[in-house]
Amino acid sequence: MALTLDTIVSKEFSNAAAGGYDRNEVDDFLDEILEEMENREKETDALKKQVADLKSELAKAQNDLAEAQSAKKEVAPSYVDSHSPESFELVMNKARSVYDDIVNEAKAKAQGIISDANEEAANLRTSAQKQITDLSDRLTSLRRQASDYYEQLSKVIEKQNESMSDLKRLL
Repeated sequence: MALTLDTIVSKEFSNAAAGGYDRNEVDDFLDEILEEMENREKETDALKKQVADLKSELAKAQNDLAEAQSAKKEVAPSYVDSHSPESFELVMNKARSVYDDIVNEAKAKAQGIISDANEEAANLRTSAQKQITDLSDRLTSLRRQASDYYEQLSKVIEKQNESMSDLKRLL
């Protein structure tokens, strides 16, 4: 069963006999888990939006690059007939320079976007792993505490039974 926010909110525990968990503690812990999952969901949505924005920027940069490449091809024919070979060469050199600048800028921008996205993803992954470890440690601790509580309670009951037996013998 997939764990969702709704399953946590609607989860009901049956009343247990002696040795069961404290209902308020379980509810408090589930509230903490729910809050953490809500935060994760918001974080995931924000990251999805950021990735979509970055993809859009990348697509625009690629479109600009394609337009620049197209413009480079279209510049030559319009000047061939009306200018001297020297003018044509100057225009072509200028077009190549502009094209190279646009290509380099688009590549640098795309690389920066990808680098930022990878860094952010690594940070989120590290943070999520740390929080999972922390929650696992807390769960282990709670289980240990429950086990200790059960042992102590068993000892108290055993002592009470002994006391009752002693009392019964005296009577």
